[in-house]
Amino acid sequence: MPKEINSVTKQNSGMMFFISFVAVAVINFVVFHLGNMFFPSQIVLGTLNIPRLWAILLSGSALTLFTILLMPFLTEWENRRGTLLSPAEMTGVYFFINGVGIWLVTRKSEFFGLGVSNWLVVVLLAVVLDLIQGMVMMQVEKMRKSGFKLA
Repeated sequence: MPKEINSVTKQNSGMMFFISFVAVAVINFVVFHLGNMFFPSQIVLGTLNIPRLWAILLSGSALTLFTILLMPFLTEWENRRGTLLSPAEMTGVYFFINGVGIWLVTRKSEFFGLGVSNWLVVVLLAVVLDLIQGMVMMQVEKMRKSGFKLA
């Protein structure tokens, strides 16, 4: 019995889920903000009823939830395959997930406040988010493997 408790405290998957959520959310917020700042006619934040800051928070959080909640399904897919996804495969999968997530969020711009001018902007946002999220999540994984503890 003590071995089970010890293994649970070492992994603490709930804390890693939280850290992953916060890291991806911050990346989404920053990318949406900078995208709107540099390309305001291609990436529109806010509506008549939703201020710009709320649009960043709503759309970034929605995309983060979509992305993070699919992580356990990728783990299950890896378990069924019997092998881990390579970094190139993981990049492709998250590019697809980000692209679909951005497309879904922008289709409901009256609720989330994020709009894009065309599908090419969705693809470019997905590429940028994929690259930055990949780099940050690799650092989070290194921290996890090295025994990162908050307390």
